[in-house]
Amino acid sequence: MTRLLPPNWHETYLSRPWAAVPQPPQSYTCGELMRAVHRDFFGIDTPPIPVADASDLKACIKAMCPERYGLRRLAPGVPPREMDVAFFVKARLRDHCGIAVQTADGIWVLHCQQQAGVILSPLAELRSHFYRVLWYRHHGLDAAVARRAKGESRG
Repeated sequence: MTRLLPPNWHETYLSRPWAAVPQPPQSYTCGELMRAVHRDFFGIDTPPIPVADASDLKACIKAMCPERYGLRRLAPGVPPREMDVAFFVKARLRDHCGIAVQTADGIWVLHCQQQAGVILSPLAELRSHFYRVLWYRHHGLDAAVARRAKGESRG
């Protein structure tokens, strides 16, 4: 899939601020960043996150239901790949998410944190801050990749 994406595609998002009421592409929350990346590169449009103000963390955590966004959990043993979604778990709740980015150093995660904005972090670093990492893939990603590849091959 990497060949279908522009080199360093993720840099488009880096340093954009986190906002309690995001206005993509100027600002994001972690969930809105996930939605924007899938939409921008593969035309996958998912419903907005049903939270008026992301500073209400309880409402945000409750709203972050992967199934709502067309995400399916990867089977045990299936390694994540670029564009898969990582949900990070603290104290048994999924409370942060990001998008897998394939780098020369393996999978890193593009995510948006409240204090830092959009950043790219090594997976190992994120694992040290969270109890668990759960990987998901959008149910329409493979078809969207195939459509993009077909469109580019006509080019």
